[in-house]
Amino acid sequence: MLKNLEQLILSGNFKEAEALYHEMDFQQFDDEIIVSAYDNRNILYYTFLHYLLMKEESAKLHNLAFTLFVHALTPIEGAYHSALYHAQRAIELTNEQDVGDLENLLFIYGVPDQVVSDEIALETCHKILALEPSNEIAKSLLKKLLRRKK
Repeated sequence: MLKNLEQLILSGNFKEAEALYHEMDFQQFDDEIIVSAYDNRNILYYTFLHYLLMKEESAKLHNLAFTLFVHALTPIEGAYHSALYHAQRAIELTNEQDVGDLENLLFIYGVPDQVVSDEIALETCHKILALEPSNEIAKSLLKKLLRRKK
C-alpha cells in the first residue's frame, strides 16, 4: 500500500489518495506518510495533508503535519514556523486538554529557530502539569526556565 499511496500523492492524484486514506487505519497512514516523506523530501506530502485538512480539520492531521515539518521536511525554510502553526491548531482543537499536543509545543521550543518564547514555554509547562502532574518533560523544562528567570 505504501508505494500506491506514495505514487498517488507524488503524481498529485489527491482524490484517489484521499480514498485510500479513508480505507486505512490512521496510524498506518501516519507511518506511511512519514516514511515516504523521509525517502522523497517532497513538499507534496504536506500539500496533500493540507488538502485533507481543508476537507476535515482534525488534531490528528495537524499533528501529522507537525511531525512532517519537524522531522522529514526540516530542511525547508520555515519548517519550524509551520510546525508551530500545526501544534497550535491541534492544541486549540483539543481545548488544551491533550498532553501530547502541548508537549509538541515544548519540543519546538528547543529548536534553533526559537519559534516559541520562554513565556509560552513556561505557560505550556504549567498547563501540562495541571493535566499530568508527574510529566517529566514539563517538570524538567520548568526547572530550566525558572532558573533562567532568576
